[in-house]
Amino acid sequence: MAKKRLNPKEVAELLSQYRSERRRLLYQLETVREAMRELKGIHGDTSDDDEDKPVKRGPGRPRKEGGTVRKYRRKPGRRKKRTVKNGGYRLNEIDTVVVDSITKKGQLLTKEDLRAYLGGWARKNDPAMKEADIDLALTRSLQKLSGKRGVLKTYRSGLRRGYHYGLSEWFFASTGKLRKQHLDRLVLSTD
Repeated sequence: MAKKRLNPKEVAELLSQYRSERRRLLYQLETVREAMRELKGIHGDTSDDDEDKPVKRGPGRPRKEGGTVRKYRRKPGRRKKRTVKNGGYRLNEIDTVVVDSITKKGQLLTKEDLRAYLGGWARKNDPAMKEADIDLALTRSLQKLSGKRGVLKTYRSGLRRGYHYGLSEWFFASTGKLRKQHLDRLVLSTD
């Protein structure tokens, strides 16, 4: 690919543009230098002798003067994660609806059942909420409540796809299995 050759008229035009830009930049540079001189004069720093000025150090932390002792020293190792006592998490509206629906029904509910409850709540309280938003909110809520927060636990029957969700007090804390006295809360409908 050959480079385009410029005619003499274009070259002269580019050179004049370059020279005018150079003059403008030199003028700006001189203005900045003049302003710096004025500021040095105001602050009384007119001497340019290097003997009076302290030695400049490179970047980094300055050296300690004397043997100062730290007031606080962090323990070695990784910091522990902050935990909230007594499960004191504030639940949002959707989390509350999910927990309340399981409590009122008194049964282990599937995601489909919970979606029906949440859909009814959304029609009444938040009509602008679409089906896709309801599904997304329910999925997030179930993951949050049955995960780290431990408000809900899951039971897998093996007869239906997915989990049945129930309150954590219906399950053993150590194994996570459903307690025998709460087995009647599991209702498997044949669809």
